[in-house]
Amino acid sequence: MKFFRQMSQMRLILLVATFITLTGNFTFFEQAILIFPLEQNLLFVFSLFILLLTFLSALLILVCYRHTIKPILIFLLTTSAIAGYAANNYGIIINEHMIASIVETNSAETFDLLSVKLVIYVFLLGIVPAYFVATARIERPVVKRQLIQRLKTLVGVFLVCVLIIVSFSRNYTAFAQENRDLKYYVNPTYYLYAVSKYIDSQFEVAKVPFKQIGMDAQVRHQGEQRRLVIMVIGETARADRFSLNGYERNTNPNLSKESLISFTDMSACGTNTAFSLPCMFSVLSRDDYSHGEGKNMSNVLDIIKRAGVDVIWRENNTGAKGVADRLDFEYFNSSSVNTVCDIECRDEGMLSNLAVLIKARSDKNILIVLHSMGSHGPAYYKRYPGAFEVFTPTCQTNQLNECSDDEINNAYDNSIIYTDYFLSKAISLLKNDSGNHASALLYVSDHGESLGENGIYLHGLPYMIAPSEQTQVPAILWLNEAMSEVQDVSFIKEKSDNLLSHDNLSHTLLGLMGVETKVYDSSLDIMAK
Repeated sequence: MKFFRQMSQMRLILLVATFITLTGNFTFFEQAILIFPLEQNLLFVFSLFILLLTFLSALLILVCYRHTIKPILIFLLTTSAIAGYAANNYGIIINEHMIASIVETNSAETFDLLSVKLVIYVFLLGIVPAYFVATARIERPVVKRQLIQRLKTLVGVFLVCVLIIVSFSRNYTAFAQENRDLKYYVNPTYYLYAVSKYIDSQFEVAKVPFKQIGMDAQVRHQGEQRRLVIMVIGETARADRFSLNGYERNTNPNLSKESLISFTDMSACGTNTAFSLPCMFSVLSRDDYSHGEGKNMSNVLDIIKRAGVDVIWRENNTGAKGVADRLDFEYFNSSSVNTVCDIECRDEGMLSNLAVLIKARSDKNILIVLHSMGSHGPAYYKRYPGAFEVFTPTCQTNQLNECSDDEINNAYDNSIIYTDYFLSKAISLLKNDSGNHASALLYVSDHGESLGENGIYLHGLPYMIAPSEQTQVPAILWLNEAMSEVQDVSFIKEKSDNLLSHDNLSHTLLGLMGVETKVYDSSLDIMAK
């Protein structure tokens, strides 16, 4: 025990760096071996381990001093265990958007991710080694000797890095040029970088003054029938799991009976709600969007409200991520408000009293946004009432890698069937009001979901490496007879298989509500000729 109880700062740093590199990077090495098979690249793969170790050691040497060494190492051990668990069990990469999702999540979403396995994982790989760090007696040599030790270790680490890169220069050249995506899996350096990016983005949002745009917005159909649009934001829905888009299972038994348009090639703005939701309602394109600019600018809902439309947001997910800050807003994830709750409050509960609200505003143009819980993972089995368990057996745990592919797919597809039912109820509500408004229902999901393809689960991968399962989302448009007279339905149907994206959403909403503004771009409006 003496080895652990009393040691120099440098020895403790190197021990912790070695432990984290060994236990926290299984996914990184798994991905690296796929590209560089061990049979031909054993020494190179081993050199990757040494390179990660030396880089982390150098980083810790630079930031760990007498009063900071234990807090920093304990923090890293604990968070690296969590990051390693996420990567090893779900294939999750913790980037700045994932950090935002973690910060903005609610307790229900957190409990969905908790498990005995997570507790054991964090206890063994985080808390136990953190205990040894906390109780270790660290030698405290005079300042001059300590600086010499630190400098010697840092120089030694640097020389090892240089020697490795020079010895395997051809491999590292290929690694840097063709396999840069592997950096996303490095634990803990990438999530530390992500944290710094997230903090920087928050400062950027805070320091940029709010910019009001679309000040000229006005409703251009003053003499026509009032308009009523329900915009449903889907959660974690995949385009290829809608039978409307050709999926072999009948996951849309209700919507298939409606005269509607399904847009089969719609790509999302991001791969997680924290980024995608504000992006999809911004008038900026995905390529131009950043939180620093987008969140400090009027979004399309602000512009529509400024035109005189009543805009209402009902929330049954984890929050509007700033999109609804200036709107009429109400949470529906509590039984005190939502009339349809069992193990959790259901999306259909957001329709409660909506007909009464619409009738009371029959002389108004109304846009209602319903942010649904949809198919949020990993506890897909919780996302639908028992009556919608059509496909069995289902995965009854949040530990998706412990379930078979069939069980995961069954639970997920059942959640899509419930979404189908919820959307059909919203359409029925609009049909019952058809004499008062020209109405439409627009459904678009915020992002997709991986269900174990290539060992990846859930969502949130960096967009440039995200599979289509996470980026391709369903989009559906239903128009009542009065709205069909205003819009050219046959023309819209011709666009149903076109390449579309969330970039089209803001301008399509402006078109649906008949709002005229210089911000509006007809070339991005799905319904405009």
